[in-house]
Amino acid sequence: MKPGQQVTALRKGGQLDEAFKLATELVAAPEANEWEVGAYGWCLIDLVKRHAADRDQASLHGYLRLLTKFEVPSGNELLAEHRERALALVDDDRRAVMAARKLGKDGQHDMAVGAFAALMAKGGLTKDDKTAFGWELYRATQAIFRAAGGQDLAPSAIDTVKRHLNTYLKLGISESGLLHSCMMQQAVRLSHGDHLRLAAFARLWGLDSFRREDFEESRLDDGKTFPPLAETVLQRASKEAVKGGSPAEMNYILPYLERGLELFPENVWLKLNMVKLLRGLERLDEARLLATEFARSKAGEYWTWELIGDLEVEPVMRLSCYAKALTCSEDDTFVSKLRLKFAALVAADHPGEARAEVERVIEHRRREGTRIPIDAQRMAESAWFLAAAPSTPGRSFYDRFKSRAEELLFAHLPWTDALVGDEFVIEGQEGQKDRTRRRIFVKASPLPLEISVSAGHPDVRGCRSGAPIRVQMEVSTAEPWKAMVHRIQPRNGASDDVVPELCGVIDHINRAKSLLHFVVAKGIDGTFPLADFTGSATIGQAVAVRATRYHSRKGARTRTLSVSSTTRSPGTDVLKPFNDDVEVRNGLGFTSAGIFIPPDIVAESRVVDGDRVEGLAVINFDKKRSTWGWKAISAKND
Repeated sequence: MKPGQQVTALRKGGQLDEAFKLATELVAAPEANEWEVGAYGWCLIDLVKRHAADRDQASLHGYLRLLTKFEVPSGNELLAEHRERALALVDDDRRAVMAARKLGKDGQHDMAVGAFAALMAKGGLTKDDKTAFGWELYRATQAIFRAAGGQDLAPSAIDTVKRHLNTYLKLGISESGLLHSCMMQQAVRLSHGDHLRLAAFARLWGLDSFRREDFEESRLDDGKTFPPLAETVLQRASKEAVKGGSPAEMNYILPYLERGLELFPENVWLKLNMVKLLRGLERLDEARLLATEFARSKAGEYWTWELIGDLEVEPVMRLSCYAKALTCSEDDTFVSKLRLKFAALVAADHPGEARAEVERVIEHRRREGTRIPIDAQRMAESAWFLAAAPSTPGRSFYDRFKSRAEELLFAHLPWTDALVGDEFVIEGQEGQKDRTRRRIFVKASPLPLEISVSAGHPDVRGCRSGAPIRVQMEVSTAEPWKAMVHRIQPRNGASDDVVPELCGVIDHINRAKSLLHFVVAKGIDGTFPLADFTGSATIGQAVAVRATRYHSRKGARTRTLSVSSTTRSPGTDVLKPFNDDVEVRNGLGFTSAGIFIPPDIVAESRVVDGDRVEGLAVINFDKKRSTWGWKAISAKND
């Protein structure tokens, strides 16, 4: 019999003192297990009950002290309930705790919170009581958000949630656990309306208290996924810490943010916050290095270049970054401060353009009815401003300065020849707007690579289809459908130097679907509408093909741009004659060289087993075996 079972047998056999003595010895050992601890707890409960009516309360008080300090093993709800009942026999506060717990079980969470709060003020809560109180605070808070139905909380509700969160922190629960994570989730929800500074809450909550599950995505029954709680907290709290500017707050969150960058490497906003955090802590060299790396993934955003410019010491490089930023956006709601920074740097050599930038900011603020920035007012009163005639800067003016900034980020990338393609529309999903994109065909082997950029991209907007360009770009190895185009420049060239004509052969015609199928080489084949093919298509006919290769989540795909007849001849690695003996089995023909003769050709040419046959064969992909072979497209008896 195991030691814990011996204690239980003694206790139930009426030998309570002997059982308690043995249990006390067991729990004093470092290797005591939860069964032995539980047996010890049951002994204490029975001892309290036995001495509850004693005239001399000394023994009772001793056992009560032990039972009050006793921590019930996790998950043993029956023991926890009987412990509470035993304590409540002789203690008014314990009876009050039981009453508060009952209110919670009955769904009266607000009343339970009030009852627990009164007990907390008297200092009458054990560790288990505090946990129970914490769950009631969580359920009461959850009920407030549920009642709001996704709408903004009323001011009174915001105050109540804040009070509940503050009370929870005062309970001193800091170890990792479901309750602790649930309360952080409520804090995150409140912070979304800017009703709570998550950076301050997280510091008190303890960012080392996340559970393993908090670093994993959560998925609802309807399939929707949400980012890990830890990622969400780190992203928002670090942003707030930077905005607050408190060195203590920024230094606290820094090591956790560093760990977050390792765990969530695809989260560019964590990288951005880290750059700003390092800048706030005056670790400028580190901030500049990380900003340069980060900016490559957000090179089309004005604020990326503005951030790098803010970190640069050299005025010429700052000017280049700000100029590049202004080529990315013309929305004065967001770039007004940027325009003023740019104007201050060009005022000495280009006062007319600088004045126009300042006036644009002032006019925009007046139209919006918002305060004019102090820097704008100061420049408008300066001598250079008053002496200059405004000259509105255009894109070409910004382009004059941007090259140094671009070289800073993209000098390591080669320039690749490309062509501007056509526009297409991606339909919006779930209420989102449609997006218009512009195809770009990039020189590659064996087929040009098809990627796309926004149709409003300043370097392709207004370009004719087929215009020769060159690009600096990166393609994700893990996700090849994600291509990032960093720079686009015009070049001298022809419209067919990137997407050349390749010679192939028609190997199948589907009259029902009005499609022809062609093959150019192993891995290069596709279909084309018969209606778009000039002339009459026939199997075995040589054709000139222009096609591109693009990637989707389903893999690499071929897009056929054009197919036309040609006088060129396909190579023998695509189309070849044969003259071989044939074996016919179940209507299928196979030459001695392994060429497959389809049953329709076997029947039409009246080929029988043992015949010698000549004809033409094309390369063919066997989907069942995932191998390339040869298939006859014509045959006749020799």
